[in-house]
Amino acid sequence: MAPTRSLLLLSLASGLAFAQAPLFSDGTAFGGSRVFSEGINPLGNAARFDRPATGTYLTWIQGNEGAKDTFEALKNPLQIADLPENSRAIRTRAYGIAYVDKGVHSSFLHEETTAAIVNPAFGAAIPGSVELRRTVVDRTCVGAGQFEQGSGYGVLMRVERWRTGNAINPLGLADYLNYSNTQTSTTLVTFDLGYALEIVQGIRFGASIDRLLPRQFGDVYEGPQARAGFQVDLGGMAQLSVESDINQAMRMPYPIRQRVSAASLRIPASQFLTLTFGAEHRKIGTQSQTRGGITLFLNSPTWRLGAGFQFSQERPLMGLTFSGF
Repeated sequence: MAPTRSLLLLSLASGLAFAQAPLFSDGTAFGGSRVFSEGINPLGNAARFDRPATGTYLTWIQGNEGAKDTFEALKNPLQIADLPENSRAIRTRAYGIAYVDKGVHSSFLHEETTAAIVNPAFGAAIPGSVELRRTVVDRTCVGAGQFEQGSGYGVLMRVERWRTGNAINPLGLADYLNYSNTQTSTTLVTFDLGYALEIVQGIRFGASIDRLLPRQFGDVYEGPQARAGFQVDLGGMAQLSVESDINQAMRMPYPIRQRVSAASLRIPASQFLTLTFGAEHRKIGTQSQTRGGITLFLNSPTWRLGAGFQFSQERPLMGLTFSGF
């Protein structure tokens, strides 16, 4: 296992990490914010649950993170030996539904990821190996948030079923990232907390903490992670948010600590159009990576449509959100 762990750390240092999915086109990967979220994403700030219009919201996310030549090689194992050391790729898909009403949130989400770590010379005896880590999560969330007299609080309970799998050079796959086997399953309960404060008119402070009940997933220990930030109104034209994780913490599927800082600009261009764009800086062990994103929301009295995109030199994520009130 020692070569495997070393390879994992090297690959992660090159930028491979699984961030919390920007569900409902809302998150730093799509140029948004978690501390000052739109109030739909259960992985945002629970204190913001009273923001969105009452209704049912649908979400879908799909995309790849990794170099194009790595994805091509994973479809043709004969090309793996030609890849540079520490090549990596991850494929993500998520979908779900949420219902919000007067600060009460309920949702069901399904997330899948398959991550591949490639080394043309894995050990002395197995050249061109690929290690795969599969994660499937079914997440049921119930929470509530309220903002009154300049401050707000929120709490979210998550009931999660995790299925995980690992393989090295599995046979019979035309594309390694189609690996879908899982060997272990566990069900758990945890809580997230959120807080928001209007310091003075136009300046806000926010904070959140997730995974209050820690959990061990094999070699990954997911402990609590705190996050804080500030938001400033730029006249009536835009809102600028800056935020950062306070501590480093492991997150599935890899055993290495990470921290995310982000900046976001939210522009309500009209009553029908809202634009959010920004960047996140992810520190993974001793290395770091910066990516940009943008989200466009189209609003009407009876429906809302959002589209989010991630910008990088890789094959990025994209996501859609739809709501009918």
